[in-house]
Amino acid sequence: MIDISIGICSRNRAATLEQVLLSLCDQSLGSDRFEVVLVDDGSTDDTAEMVRRVRSQINYNLCYLWQPHGALATARNTGIRAARGEVMLYIDDDVMAHPRLLEEHMNVHRQFDRCVCNGWVNHVTEAKRPEHPKFTAADISTSFFWTSNVSVKLAHLKEAGSFDEDFKEYGWEDQELGLRLMAIGLKKRNNYKAIGFHIKKPPTQASVAGALAQAQAKARSARIYIEKHPRLRSRFSTGAHPPRLALANLANLGGWWERYLRSQLPSGQDPEIPLTPHQAYCLRELATVEYFRTLQGG
Repeated sequence: MIDISIGICSRNRAATLEQVLLSLCDQSLGSDRFEVVLVDDGSTDDTAEMVRRVRSQINYNLCYLWQPHGALATARNTGIRAARGEVMLYIDDDVMAHPRLLEEHMNVHRQFDRCVCNGWVNHVTEAKRPEHPKFTAADISTSFFWTSNVSVKLAHLKEAGSFDEDFKEYGWEDQELGLRLMAIGLKKRNNYKAIGFHIKKPPTQASVAGALAQAQAKARSARIYIEKHPRLRSRFSTGAHPPRLALANLANLGGWWERYLRSQLPSGQDPEIPLTPHQAYCLRELATVEYFRTLQGG
């Protein structure tokens, strides 16, 4: 019997994904009681070859599915249709598993029936599980359903209608499903012993364009989210409420803040050199500018 299916969706992250798959080999939950359902969303790198190679190194069942590049919502629904477990656990393709990750999620679902279990997403800068994880401000999340480390019974996912495939770009498809899971009566349970280590490498010059494009995509998805759920919760979570919008517009009044931020980002250097702390801060702020401009239709 499969207790838990681990849903992972990936695109062009073969090297990091390999570390994630290997991190699941030493789970305290027996390897015959879980499966990994990996959906490859149209990768053009060597993901398929990596999966063939890693099968000889793992001790659990790995279901590998390839689909033409679509979006996270579509890929996750592909995984739902293939899953055999009672519980569906989502981690991202850059989140390594603590040895007790699966057992801790199952402990919650044995104790509570209609619930969503959120684990601890611990941010790390390299593909290595720390012996003694340290809690940081970046680890804090108030999300009801955050697919970096969250589980729910497969039957409840299907009852809520699975992921909404109107979301074609990055962001908010998990939050939107969370509202529907709440609507059918599920409660949020946190278990900080269920740890996933999110590999968040320092940004480089090469990552600047991608970070800004992702911010724009997230804003376009936020507009879809708000249109589907025009309520205070969605507006506050996306920042689409008058006080936050006014603050964003004031901060960039006349475009001076954006010009300053862009002037601080490097150009012409080795694209793989990590940004300085100040440059990384400027990139985060510039991404925020792009997000709110796009959110307001810019």
